[in-house]
Amino acid sequence: MAAAFTHLPISSLPVWQTLNDVSFVDTRIAEIPGKGYGLVANRSLTTAKPTFHRSSLVSVPHNLILNAETVEQYAKQDRNFRQLLEVVGRQSERGDVLLFLLVQVVLGLKPPGTDSVALPTIWTEYVKFLPADIPLPTMWSDTERLLLQGTSLEAAVQAKRIALEYEFDQLHEKSSDIPYWQAAFWDDERAGTGPQLHHWFLVDAWYRSRCLELPQSGPAMVPCIDLVNHGSAPNAYYEENEMGGGAHGGEISLLLRPQQSVAASDEITISYSGGDGDGDGDDDHCDTRKPASEMLFSYGFVDPHSIRQCVILPYRPLPDDPLAKAKLHVFGSPGPRLEIERFGAATDDDDDDDDNDGCKKVTPNVRWTCPFAYLACVNEEDGLAFQLRAETDGTQQLRAFWQEEDVTEKGRDFESLTKAHPLSAVFQLRVVTMLEEVLEAQLDEMQSAAADDTPIRALQQQQQQLSDNFTARPDVAKQAGLLRDIESRVISSVLEALETERSKLLTDTSVLAYLGSMDIAENDLADEEASNQKPSDEMADGEDADDDFS
Repeated sequence: MAAAFTHLPISSLPVWQTLNDVSFVDTRIAEIPGKGYGLVANRSLTTAKPTFHRSSLVSVPHNLILNAETVEQYAKQDRNFRQLLEVVGRQSERGDVLLFLLVQVVLGLKPPGTDSVALPTIWTEYVKFLPADIPLPTMWSDTERLLLQGTSLEAAVQAKRIALEYEFDQLHEKSSDIPYWQAAFWDDERAGTGPQLHHWFLVDAWYRSRCLELPQSGPAMVPCIDLVNHGSAPNAYYEENEMGGGAHGGEISLLLRPQQSVAASDEITISYSGGDGDGDGDDDHCDTRKPASEMLFSYGFVDPHSIRQCVILPYRPLPDDPLAKAKLHVFGSPGPRLEIERFGAATDDDDDDDDNDGCKKVTPNVRWTCPFAYLACVNEEDGLAFQLRAETDGTQQLRAFWQEEDVTEKGRDFESLTKAHPLSAVFQLRVVTMLEEVLEAQLDEMQSAAADDTPIRALQQQQQQLSDNFTARPDVAKQAGLLRDIESRVISSVLEALETERSKLLTDTSVLAYLGSMDIAENDLADEEASNQKPSDEMADGEDADDDFS
């Protein structure tokens, strides 16, 4: 049986914050209906016009944050952890932070009075305030994950779970070669006092759902401020003060936004979706809000009022394309993907067909981008070629050529390369048609999954025999439904716009001429095949007449 991880009641947090110099000014942590815990005001709070000397609602000393630098400092203090980090870590900042968090969890699993496996830190106690049940899709049950069928998260969540399992297997394998950590982690596996797979999933969920992007310190978990919930209309924001700068040097502070009023007992919220997280309102030049899929993936919920109406899908080459592998090689990393977006009212910036980020605006209210589609739609007969060229060091490199020009370094920019071609409208028609097929298939899968709950009912019946916990939680089903509704609307809007674009392209003179020439070529080929087939048919008829088996 697994040992229970020690949790502390939130009522104990004031003791922890006092011991660690965390300041709460006119605020407190309280239970929020439907949200768990959050930050509320003790009294009415108001801010007037913007000022550089606003009072902090919560202030956290810089030495309490958890980021890659924190892990490095801890490794200098604990030689056993340093050895573990050298063998298992050093792959990414995220991985190092997760390893640190896992050690803190293991410290909480050990029975009282046993030898500590590592030096305790302020995070050893703080993680005991963090929830053990986090509604991120990676932690959903098998039944609940079926609700993602047909959405952009279906494959993403599956891939993430596989990656987490692989990471934990690597942790187990590599740490087992270190005698100290073999004893600390795995000797008492049956007693459950060592790390288990669900602990790795848990620390990953903590990090993804609570990590803040600090301007100076980078990605970091900030105790206490990470308890502040998201709001559609946030009334607060966080900032990182310069190290050593004045009375608040090195602090991470939570502040009320300018021109805000909060009544006593009202909740204080920040924005998780981006776009206006810095509180100064100067975000008009770039929409940094997260798509619904990213919010659900990282935070476990969808806020329809503060997201981008955006869907991101992997884009796969045509299965019958003989040049598919070569095209993928030249395109490089990251791999191909299709991003589509639906907007509200049109803006002045929507007049141009293309914008600075390479997105194609099919209509003022719809946008899509898929650079690989322009490479996928051309072939050898259009002027595309691949050759293996010998390098000076004796190796061979695959080179791409377009109209006999070496374009190996431009594999991600075939849209601009094809624009100069006389058949550019034909290529554009191919791209639009290919994207329509991809999106129609995605929408069909989404709608079929929503209409057919047979897989869910079958899995529920299997799980009912093993456990009483076999139904999807209502809030999880609600969030999955929101994602499905948002993504289906976006896809439908883009499909409508693509069909309009396709109809327009079919009236282009170069397209009509090309299609006409293709029809002539096909007719000539059909006539030739018919001509070649006739003698053989006559011969067959003659043979049938000669063969008499009666």
